[in-house]
Amino acid sequence: MMAFYMFDVDGVLTDELARPDDEVLRLIEKLNEQEEQLAFITGRSRQWLAESVFTKIDPSQDWSDLYCVAEHGAIKGKGLNIETWKLDQEFVIPDEIKDELYKVSENQEFKGLIEWDDTKESMGTVESVHGEAGDDVHLEKTREALRKYAEKAGEIAGKHNKKVVVSTYGVDVTPPNLSKKIGAKWVLAEISFEQQPVYVFGDSKSDLVMAETAIDCGAKEVTFFWVGDGGIPKGGTHEIQSKHSTEPFAAGTKEFLKKLLSN
Repeated sequence: MMAFYMFDVDGVLTDELARPDDEVLRLIEKLNEQEEQLAFITGRSRQWLAESVFTKIDPSQDWSDLYCVAEHGAIKGKGLNIETWKLDQEFVIPDEIKDELYKVSENQEFKGLIEWDDTKESMGTVESVHGEAGDDVHLEKTREALRKYAEKAGEIAGKHNKKVVVSTYGVDVTPPNLSKKIGAKWVLAEISFEQQPVYVFGDSKSDLVMAETAIDCGAKEVTFFWVGDGGIPKGGTHEIQSKHSTEPFAAGTKEFLKKLLSN
């Protein structure tokens, strides 16, 4: 039976340093060859996807049916040509708010730990500055910097009726009604999936929302594949079948995809 695969990107298709994993991408190419329905739903920008992911997948394959959602749902499209994707102006925060956030990100305490993401079109975002693989000291410093920045960003967001979203590698300030539910609902409205199993891969509670949205939209069989640190987050609206990988990040995604492809 054909299936519908929904992937977060950061921490799911990437390693702990936000580098896309070649072996995971080869497995996704196999899914595409089998004409499984695929969707990438991420908080990353479309430029980042184009430069970091799309350059690493086989261009000879037909990717025209790949659904892509960037910036949590503010940008939506199909295929690898990001110029054809649409930015929803409803979800764009004003430049003056971005300017306030940018100034905070430039504080001396954050130097070398986080940086402003100028590829984002709808939101204000900082990302971790990654160190060398295995440098746990730098990793903990970046996590602490993200926590401190998120607190300061929360004060600004609160003044302007915006919200703060903390992800594996970054902090976004977005409109209060923007989440991956927006992107998931758009994808699910575009396809026929009611008789297909829906597989959702994620590493944060915001990814669990995609699985809950699939159920809300009528999916009969939904599985959430958790590749994050710690335990699987609890859902707010549905009891969802979930599976926990033995390793986090892309290594966990590889583990699951190999099993699914062997069935």
